[in-house]
Amino acid sequence: MVARTLIVPLVRTLGILMLVLTTSRVQAQSCFATAQLDRHSVYVQQPFKVTITVMTATWFTAPVEFDNLQVPNAFVLPFDRNFPGMFDHKGKQYAGIQFYFIVFPYRAGDFTLPPITVHATTPPEGSSESKAITIKTPQLRFVVKPVPADAKDGWFVAKSVSIHERWNKSLTHLKVGDVIERTITINAKGTLPQFIPALKEQELNFANVYPQDPELKDLRDEYDANGELTQSFIYLMEKEGTFSIPPMTVSWWNPNARKMNKRSLREHKVTVQPNPNLGMVATIKDSLEATQRPATTATAKKPFTIMGMKWYVFAAYALPALAVLYFLLRLVWRFIQKERKRLAQYRKSELYWFRHVFRSSSPKEFWIRLYEWWDRVYYDEKVNGFAEAFESAGDKQGSDAISKANEEIYHSSQSTQASHEIKGRLSHLRRWIIGKQREEKESMPERQREW
Repeated sequence: MVARTLIVPLVRTLGILMLVLTTSRVQAQSCFATAQLDRHSVYVQQPFKVTITVMTATWFTAPVEFDNLQVPNAFVLPFDRNFPGMFDHKGKQYAGIQFYFIVFPYRAGDFTLPPITVHATTPPEGSSESKAITIKTPQLRFVVKPVPADAKDGWFVAKSVSIHERWNKSLTHLKVGDVIERTITINAKGTLPQFIPALKEQELNFANVYPQDPELKDLRDEYDANGELTQSFIYLMEKEGTFSIPPMTVSWWNPNARKMNKRSLREHKVTVQPNPNLGMVATIKDSLEATQRPATTATAKKPFTIMGMKWYVFAAYALPALAVLYFLLRLVWRFIQKERKRLAQYRKSELYWFRHVFRSSSPKEFWIRLYEWWDRVYYDEKVNGFAEAFESAGDKQGSDAISKANEEIYHSSQSTQASHEIKGRLSHLRRWIIGKQREEKESMPERQREW
């Protein structure tokens, strides 16, 4: 008997536990997330795409939220655009939403892409009641290979690169002391602007070259990262004669073709004529050397955020907050309206006018307010005069005070003693009137039955 008493609760507890675990497993299976890499082995700076797909067997009832992806020794570019649709998983169709990151590793080694926490709101399969669920993507391994030994000089990775130049003046009719500026722009597809290497300074035997700080521009679109580097070089002509400006070359690793590519600007021939006014050359040279500073790099463009949150995460918090604020404002407005109505009713009440009597500042004002209050007093045996009212209440002092006040009025006296005595007895009279009103209210049903 004792064993049965112990076993039955134990079986029930195990059954409830199994039911909870089964329900949690079914809910987790009806909503899950997958992660895929478009490549598992890359070179330093070579980007790879991480695609996250969140799927449910039913539907989503709120925006999907996910934590930021943190990858060691790499820059991560999240793309705000997502792609909803139907996705196949193990032969079954699921409703889902897909988004992706682009990862730019900058150090060689073996690394692990950590799990990403995803927060979704969706009904479990076979139910219409939405439930919040937290899921994680699996962790994935990837390898970053070092820069090849024969390509370390000027190495960067891009899908395609273009280079073009412009001069601020014609290269003809030059003379010693002339200053010309050359601006070179490199556009690279599929890389970050900070990965585009600055151009090398050329050494010329007929001119001094002054490289300016490169300017970086982030040109990413909704599908890929793109960058632009613009750098200027100022040439000060110091010798006369015919010379050549050698071509500028940029090299990059093309991950699609899996080989190094090059693009170059053409060589330029220039003829520098003599200049009799050579004294100005030293002054110009000093001014140009003073402008030389260490090169600075621009920061990469960050995704649009509000208070440090992405716009849709901010909206998910802001909309409920606005709804709560609207509800609170409605409550405050109703409270104000209710208080206004209560105050209006109070100003019409007998109590308000009774208190008004005690705020009188002169005997004349006292008598006016006293009769204003008396006009708002109602009970069956109400009399017209205050002396009779005090006598009915059994208050001889109040009746005497009224008689004394009448004598003062008859003799045109301005004494306030009588009005003060009456004020002292009014509270007693009002309590008696309230008692009469209560008796009349209690006796009302009995009188109605007699009628």
